[in-house]
Amino acid sequence: MESWLLEVAKGIGRLFLHPLFYWAICLTFLASIARIKRERRDFGIKLFNIFSEWKGTWGTSLLAGLILSIITISSGIVFPYAMVLLWTAIVILVTIMKRFSWLSAAYTASITFLVFLFLPEDTLSFLPTSWVDGLNQASIIFMPILIGTLLIVEAVLMKRQHSNSSFPQYIKGSRGKIIGQHRVKKLALIPAFFLIPGGAIEPFAPWWPTFSIGGGSFGLMLVPLLIGYELVIKGISPKRAASQLGNYLIVLSFIVIGLGIGGMYVPMLSLIGVVVAFLGREVSAFIVKWKDQGHNPYFTPRHDGLPVLGVIPHSTADKMGLLVGERIEKVNNYHVSNEEEFHKALQSNGAYCKIEVRDTNGEIRFAQRAMYEGDHYELGLVFVKDRHRKEDSKGMKVSQ
Repeated sequence: MESWLLEVAKGIGRLFLHPLFYWAICLTFLASIARIKRERRDFGIKLFNIFSEWKGTWGTSLLAGLILSIITISSGIVFPYAMVLLWTAIVILVTIMKRFSWLSAAYTASITFLVFLFLPEDTLSFLPTSWVDGLNQASIIFMPILIGTLLIVEAVLMKRQHSNSSFPQYIKGSRGKIIGQHRVKKLALIPAFFLIPGGAIEPFAPWWPTFSIGGGSFGLMLVPLLIGYELVIKGISPKRAASQLGNYLIVLSFIVIGLGIGGMYVPMLSLIGVVVAFLGREVSAFIVKWKDQGHNPYFTPRHDGLPVLGVIPHSTADKMGLLVGERIEKVNNYHVSNEEEFHKALQSNGAYCKIEVRDTNGEIRFAQRAMYEGDHYELGLVFVKDRHRKEDSKGMKVSQ
């Protein structure tokens, strides 16, 4: 027990020596800054706070890290330092442009597997000899199981995507008019313990560790696994798109895990599982994008109401429960189809606001609230600029 507690403490300390831990912070910071600049350019104000790309992921990440740690330690999967370094390098390379599209484990871990499998022996000769020896002795047939598990975590994050947590943007439509789109993106840092060669932990059973590197003792390293996703949606609800992709990934994860289990007996199945994970993730994203493009742009001025492009966090509209993708049809019993009508209808009753909304299922519901001094003059809603109104110098407007 003393040895285990000592290695747990050392493993936590190794987290703060891991470059990916600091890259995750830098990546989120840089992505947030780029997003905020886009928001100020499009809407004139910042809509979401910095590090909003992380918001809502920590509970899932910590639980996933705990479950993954139990799986890897109890099954005795030993990671060599060089493999952790290789995976880290690949994650940094695919995110250097501040995009989260390639942060799925189906991409990063699969590329790590394939590079490891086909890497010439003398390529890593510059590393310490013990690292290279450990890499040469390592078994990677467990990688599809790890990839499948991380795909489940990614799917859960997508299924939990809130309607108002995606990021609205203005773009020019095919006819040259301003329309709205949403960038659905999240990044999650999953801290998981992995066994590493060398340390105070001795084998405690004949079958443990299952995937070992030589013999001897083992230590623990708390590895920051970085996963994420990014979708651009303009024809359907962002939450619906994320949920659909999550459903596809759940199916894909079970297929990959099944192939990974089979790979323990037939090694070729491990390679097949990794390839299926990579291609399956790409096909799943393509299907969602294809379905989205099959719809006309939703976030555009309409005659039958005012589509909600964005809801500023903690604003009056947020407290009223208004959601992105819903369509406002009446405000204080006045029909509205543009921002000017919306503003006039709000001013018709300075003490109270009643809004008739058609939700994403096509059903009517009501949102109402007393109005207070200091409330946003348009409740904190963001709409697409009305095509009948004269564009300002930037060609864009925000409802503050």
